[in-house]
Amino acid sequence: MSYLDPEWRGRACGALRPALLTLALLSGSIVRADSVFLVGGEKVVGRLVSEGPTGIVFESRTLGRLEIARDRIERVEQDSPAAPAPPLTVATNSMAEGGVPGSTSTNLFLPWSDGPSGKAEYDWIQLKSGEWLTGRIKSLQEEKLEFDSEELNLLTFDWKDIRTVHSQRMVSVRIENNKPVDGALLVTTNEVRVVTDTATNSFPRSELLAITPTGDREVDKWTGKISAGVSFRAGNTREVDVNTQATAQRRTPDTRIGLDYLGNFGRINGVATEENHRLSGQYDYFFSRKLYARLPDIEYYRDPLQNLEHRFTIGAGVGYDIIKTARTEWSATVSPSWQRNWFSSVQAGQNSSPHSLAMVLSTRFETELTRRLDFIFEYRGQLTGRETGNDTHHTVATLEFDIHKQLKLDLSFVWDRISNPQTESAGTAPTPNDFRLITSLGVDF
Repeated sequence: MSYLDPEWRGRACGALRPALLTLALLSGSIVRADSVFLVGGEKVVGRLVSEGPTGIVFESRTLGRLEIARDRIERVEQDSPAAPAPPLTVATNSMAEGGVPGSTSTNLFLPWSDGPSGKAEYDWIQLKSGEWLTGRIKSLQEEKLEFDSEELNLLTFDWKDIRTVHSQRMVSVRIENNKPVDGALLVTTNEVRVVTDTATNSFPRSELLAITPTGDREVDKWTGKISAGVSFRAGNTREVDVNTQATAQRRTPDTRIGLDYLGNFGRINGVATEENHRLSGQYDYFFSRKLYARLPDIEYYRDPLQNLEHRFTIGAGVGYDIIKTARTEWSATVSPSWQRNWFSSVQAGQNSSPHSLAMVLSTRFETELTRRLDFIFEYRGQLTGRETGNDTHHTVATLEFDIHKQLKLDLSFVWDRISNPQTESAGTAPTPNDFRLITSLGVDF
């Protein structure tokens, strides 16, 4: 039976009814603040800063300063209780319209029950501040909820700042020590309810690990970031430096696919001073909240100025999330691997494409320094035989500043080292270390 069938939606909403009523009563606590109700049913709470002919400036308790156009505003309530809403008449047999079988008129604020956003393809979240947003859940992973708001675009919240999640779509929910469960979803302050075709499943909120959408929208499972930096200098010397970076990640409740690219290009008076590309990919399967297997773990690297035409590494390993909180994440992975190098040139009698076994050690640390500033540290070390360079190190330390919503400003320090670079046919040995300081603008998607 499809989750779009009225019979299924009616049964699901009936199963969720007690929790919905409790939720609405809790939402009615009186907290004095200004409230803005948007045309799609969303509600933001905070302080009205200023008004103009085309819109308003509003300081949200959770979302920060917002500029909202007047055509997106239904009404503004100044210095008003945070919870009240007009009386709602809830339909009797359609979950898509907010229906609860046997229900009657109520004064409870259930925003999904009214207006154009009360359709089954939209999700709702309530923040601790009492604000309500509608849109689509992208994912809940690693204590972060990614939410594509209808009015405010893509947002990321710490899970601790979310009071309620309501989805009438089919979503996949992963609970600790359980297989993923697919169904309609309601998360309250202490409970998770998943309504399937045949049953209503209840779990403690503390055991919730992940949420991802199911169905045909593959794009809902992906997130990513693209950033670029360019510098020019002219005069006695013409210098151009370009760097690009892209990351993409696909998430389900118990799997994670990561793809990363980093490229650097440099020219002085038309002569190449830097040209390298690094592309990596991983597939992780989670056994528990913190333990996962990685298969495969792949990296491709090219740096002709280091006499390295190509380098390919493939392996499999195991990883563990050492720290996993709303503000800080730290993971480490160990992967036995195989590596092959292709050198641009070698001295007589030397192998131009040696290979060897390798041990790959990687770690990633991220912490929230302030509300808008994050620190990210990434390291990948490959321990191999002397014929393939002994060992290589790749380290990136980044300060990421949120400029506005999806726009980021990054300041990164990059260190690359090949302990034993291959000597060229002319007898020249490349320098083992490369250092870069990169400033770039990035966009999340």
